[in-house]
Amino acid sequence: MKQILPYILFLFFITSIFAGEPIRIGVITDTHYLSEKLMDDGYALQDYIQVSGKNIKDVPAVLDKVLDDYLHSDIQVLLVSGDMTKDGEKQSHLDFVNKLKPLQDKGVKVFVIPGNHDINMPNAVEYKGNKTLPVPNVTPKEFTDIYASCGYNNALLRDTASLSYVALLDAHTWLVAIDAARYKEYTTRSISGGKISSDTEKWLIEVLDEARLQNVTVIGMMHWGLTEHIVYQSMFFKDYLVDEWTRFANLFADKGMKAVFTGHFHSNDISAFTSDKGNTIYDIETGTLSGYPFSYRFIELSEKGMDIKTKNVTSLPDNPALAEEDEQRMQSLSNKLAVQKLKGMGFNLPDDVSKQFADVLSRIFILHLYGDEKPDEKLKQSMLSLSKAMETPMDMEDLQIDFPPDDNNVQITF
Repeated sequence: MKQILPYILFLFFITSIFAGEPIRIGVITDTHYLSEKLMDDGYALQDYIQVSGKNIKDVPAVLDKVLDDYLHSDIQVLLVSGDMTKDGEKQSHLDFVNKLKPLQDKGVKVFVIPGNHDINMPNAVEYKGNKTLPVPNVTPKEFTDIYASCGYNNALLRDTASLSYVALLDAHTWLVAIDAARYKEYTTRSISGGKISSDTEKWLIEVLDEARLQNVTVIGMMHWGLTEHIVYQSMFFKDYLVDEWTRFANLFADKGMKAVFTGHFHSNDISAFTSDKGNTIYDIETGTLSGYPFSYRFIELSEKGMDIKTKNVTSLPDNPALAEEDEQRMQSLSNKLAVQKLKGMGFNLPDDVSKQFADVLSRIFILHLYGDEKPDEKLKQSMLSLSKAMETPMDMEDLQIDFPPDDNNVQITF
């Protein structure tokens, strides 16, 4: 760590004139982009969309629309927190990074970190007619080569045990991109859960300690959630939180990390975690661009806090009802998944109760995807039906289903 000190001081000197100016950041995640060269509109593709919850057919057009919006904005940095590709297809990575080039040519700094669908994927495929055919994936080395201009070649520091790195955002701000993907363990399928290795944890502690010595503000980026975003998430959806999340949330908060940008759960949600010592870190999870609600962020970051704004793609020239149709599809899919989840957890409920319970859970999930969950009339009616089926009264006057702070448009003070 000592060898980088002269470099840090030099960068501090040449960029100090910009100190105090907010950093304007764009954030996307979970694009699950599949190259247009690897799909047509055949049965195989349509079948995948129906069962997966990922509208990969429309992703290229959605991504183009979002990147064009960023291109005509004043952002200086774009963060991409994993799952860039559907399943790690080499062609998808090559096409995806090419789509980022106009932003980079304009001077926007782009930083990426892998998710669980990006590297060593055993099931990288293309869709042709009614056939699903294997295609080349990428190794960790190929990933860093493809994304050399997106954090790896201009990193301030790189971890030797993972694809984690540190990037300089300005004289007083570091981005710590954390690789918690378990692609080294993949055999016949990917692993949804994320884990920070002991070697990478030691490296992260050294980085955070050095940042504190340099009086540097640190924000993080990681594919997996650092703290819960819904009640009992660690029980029902543990793979969407990084392994040992409570310990790492305490560690990062106490070491001075102010916020971490995450994805993976496909929801647009912000949660605050306060450590046992009273230090707070914000987990800013951004929704997917591969399905409802097609979310992306605009951030103004200063040493005092963040001003966060969220936008959503609601329509495309070839699909004016994009968001509406995809919300309905996700509602139907989440209802089926809720029924399976209830059965899988061993709940022996009567059919009518199970049906109403699943309807309530799926409606809460759809609200959670968008963020700023406020019970609407459909949810209230569904909960009343469940109440009657269970013969249990429910008080919905003060019903709260969202953790603070707000999720879409909010100011956060560090």
